[in-house]
Amino acid sequence: MGPDQAFMRGWFQRYYQSSPPRAPERLDRREFGFMFFDRDYVQRHLGFGEVGQLHSFLQGQVPSHAYYSSAYYQLPAAASMEEKKWLGADLVFDLDADHVKGAEALTYAEMLARIKVELLRLLDDFLLGDLGLDASHLKIVFSGGRGYHIHVVDARLATLRSHERREIVDYIAGTDLNMEWVFPERITSVKTFRAGAQESRVRSIPSVASGGWRRRMRDGIVWLVEEMRSRDLDDLRARLPTLAKESDAMIEGMLRDIYTKSGSREGAELMLSGNAFSSFSDRRHLDLFLRLLEEEVKPRFTAEIDEPVTSDIKRLIRLPLSLHGKTGLRVTPMDRERLSAFDPLRDAVPEIYPDRPIEVYAPRPVEVDIKGERFRVQGICEVPTYAAIFMIGRRMATLEVPADG
Repeated sequence: MGPDQAFMRGWFQRYYQSSPPRAPERLDRREFGFMFFDRDYVQRHLGFGEVGQLHSFLQGQVPSHAYYSSAYYQLPAAASMEEKKWLGADLVFDLDADHVKGAEALTYAEMLARIKVELLRLLDDFLLGDLGLDASHLKIVFSGGRGYHIHVVDARLATLRSHERREIVDYIAGTDLNMEWVFPERITSVKTFRAGAQESRVRSIPSVASGGWRRRMRDGIVWLVEEMRSRDLDDLRARLPTLAKESDAMIEGMLRDIYTKSGSREGAELMLSGNAFSSFSDRRHLDLFLRLLEEEVKPRFTAEIDEPVTSDIKRLIRLPLSLHGKTGLRVTPMDRERLSAFDPLRDAVPEIYPDRPIEVYAPRPVEVDIKGERFRVQGICEVPTYAAIFMIGRRMATLEVPADG
């Protein structure tokens, strides 16, 4: 074990001795798994009958990462999944930077702020909104690393199998959302001739009382119309890639139907007041607008979740109040009320980490915001211990100074 690993392990041990995690619900039915500073394998298929056994393991073995199963088993410590005998599982959602476009260009703090936006959408629009889950059944957890988890502990959902959980994922992602269902055609008039009858049809817009994806796409009309207002064609193509291969004439025709065919009222106001796309004089212009709603607007109303995690009924997930080996931050549980003001780089730093300065070496320029302080360092420098733990965990700095340093 190198000095960096020994340093991290020492502080993790102090933490577990002073602040051992609470036992998760139904502790004796959970499988546990761990990774370590001084070993290159995952130890799993472990079970603990009481919280004291878990605490003794954490304090003695000092894992770098601690996990427990979302599933409940009859025999959680059995060596094979078949022998464990699955009884049910919490419904778990995982949101992290791997699923946020452009996250690689953001700072750590900016990345976490972006993910919180996705988290709030998932919570408020889908879980508490459309699905009608009780807030008391939701456990929100900062992962200690690059995102958040939501555990839904509800007996009504515990026995859902993978394919049923996948249906929930598909709903949140808007997978295969049928635009003909969202915006159905209806007959507005019928003219009868000797040779037959001619129907006039219009594509309807969901009413203001609609819910779910119909409400979202109604709101999306307003967003899209405002997004396109007063922009030149090059700007529109850059902001809405769906338009990249459309001709100037087609785009201009669509915009003309939206903004100049509506009398004194422009765009979305007239469409929504009539609950219909009646201002489009050319069906091709309407088809393009509907394609924009599907390809550009719909993704803005989804929540970016790690889809395999939710559908997996035997997943290992980070143990709340354990520590994350790549940051030293606490895996922090909270309720919805606390989430809005939660700052991971302030509230997930364990109180046991001191301000005492420690010398580290940063081979490249490093900028870190933590506990309300900003540190810009390179080379040999002193930083508070709490900042050193974070920087060493993220491999931004080391305790070892090169011989030529």
